[in-house]
Amino acid sequence: MPPATRASRSPTSHPSSEGRSGLAERAVELMELTLVSDELGTFAVPLEGPGDATPHELPEGAVVSLAMTFRLGADTDGLIFETLRVGEGEDPVARRSALGSFRAGGPYEIRLPPERLPLGRAHRGTYDVTARMSDATGIEHARVSHRFILVPRPGGAVEPPEDDAYRAPERGRRRIGRP
Repeated sequence: MPPATRASRSPTSHPSSEGRSGLAERAVELMELTLVSDELGTFAVPLEGPGDATPHELPEGAVVSLAMTFRLGADTDGLIFETLRVGEGEDPVARRSALGSFRAGGPYEIRLPPERLPLGRAHRGTYDVTARMSDATGIEHARVSHRFILVPRPGGAVEPPEDDAYRAPERGRRRIGRP
């Protein structure tokens, strides 16, 4: 079985040159990546090596966000963080977040907006997630792969969020005088 996680930095055009932060020019050092949930707590994503071979179990419908800490070897314009989540029998779900421009140095800490995990029996199972950090020119600076298992929510179903496009009709009410 392949390692559950992997972190890498893309090679630089001048590997021997170093910026004032001690990192090679244009390098991004992803120092920490965590899944954060108000109801579940914090789960660290191993960045290198096989790490924790057992994927985290997350309940369906949980609301999680990604938090990351990184350093930069050079000023970087248009830093982008992308994730691709693929589950068995599921269409891939991609999420792209523009982080902005940063000066060399750090560490910088960013927490992305929360995301609700899928709900329902059909969505349960193992998900492979690939996260990558690139700049506005498309150069990839870091990549991390990890897995999680979506399990039944203890205690039953979750109410859909209020901003869902689908709303269940109110029962017992009829509209009178309107088509």
